[in-house]
Amino acid sequence: MILRIKIGAFILSPELKATVESLTGDRLFLRSELSVHEGGSRSAIEHLSSNPTPDLLIVETTAENEALFEELGALADSCAPGTRIILVGSENDVNLFKTLIDQGVSQYFVGPPSGDELKAAVMEAFVDKSQGDKSHVIAVAGLRGGVGSSMVAHNVASELSLLKDDDVIIVDMDINFGTAALNFNLQPAQTIVDALAQASSLDEVLLTRYLEACSKNVSLLASPGSLGSGVELSSLTFEPVLKLIKQMAAYVVLDVPHVWNSWVQDILVDADETILVATPDLYNLRDGKNLVEFLSPHRGPEAPIHLVLNRVGQAKNGELKPKEFREVLAINPAVSIPYDIETCTTAMNNGEMLRASSSRAKVTTSIEELAKLVSGKKDDGVGIGNADKKGGLFSSLFKKK
Repeated sequence: MILRIKIGAFILSPELKATVESLTGDRLFLRSELSVHEGGSRSAIEHLSSNPTPDLLIVETTAENEALFEELGALADSCAPGTRIILVGSENDVNLFKTLIDQGVSQYFVGPPSGDELKAAVMEAFVDKSQGDKSHVIAVAGLRGGVGSSMVAHNVASELSLLKDDDVIIVDMDINFGTAALNFNLQPAQTIVDALAQASSLDEVLLTRYLEACSKNVSLLASPGSLGSGVELSSLTFEPVLKLIKQMAAYVVLDVPHVWNSWVQDILVDADETILVATPDLYNLRDGKNLVEFLSPHRGPEAPIHLVLNRVGQAKNGELKPKEFREVLAINPAVSIPYDIETCTTAMNNGEMLRASSSRAKVTTSIEELAKLVSGKKDDGVGIGNADKKGGLFSSLFKKK
């Protein structure tokens, strides 16, 4: 989950300042803008009288009783409708708390909250619980190009459809060199480029026309695999497409190309399950260290990274062992997929999945094991992108505006 919101914090105490600034290291706020101002509620009123209102206000005040409500009224007059507020005060009164919540304050804290408490309050303020995402999103990326991450992505998707007997949508995000259509022996009439071109008016009916049926439960939003598409992915262009896809299937598998930019970072941080595919050599170990060091603090312990070693046994000499990856990356490889040139080549040449080539091969059973690992049920939460906003700051006070 990543929120793209603007946050304005108007603080009095160094404790609250430290808590607010700690938010910047959390994956939830990776793409949010945070500005911190001294002076508390009075500073907020003065600042907002001549500046745009952020999506979220975190305001600290020492005012009590009628003075507090006078400040809130002045603050409401300075804010745009729909703004959320988290108020930090000094008056410990349950009736005050109920009154503030009734008037549209998202959360009220007596004294500076902890980082976890503040994060939970922000999540609550921007969650639309009536419109949770249907799907469990799995992002698959290679630590380097050519390590077989697309093969893993497509076969995991196929195995999930068999394990759960539920709908799976694969999104081939490599516009220029994507191979998903080839791997499923398809010639798509329309691709992700067409979906992106219609992003502003896209709905489920239209998007369904862009999906190719791969098997009973598996559909594909293919890439054109062309250098002349003239389209580049970005977080802003892909978000509305992904948001819609996430309402259409139990699982969404994102085949992420080996590039490094902001939208790839967003995908790998925000996915429910992130799979990093590597071959067991020194180059992958080095790149894995860099990528894991970036992803781990943003994803946090509640969203672990799955490391997959592919083509294990291909190199007779010099191949690194799983324990060497574990020691350097502090991640135990989830699955080691053995090198099986016959099964993989047969599947590739026939445009079919590994199970169709050899259901008993170790490479197939390894993929099945990985699919089981990443098939967990999705927790309730906010989807990627700009949160669907509910309520609003001081809903009762804003009726006069």
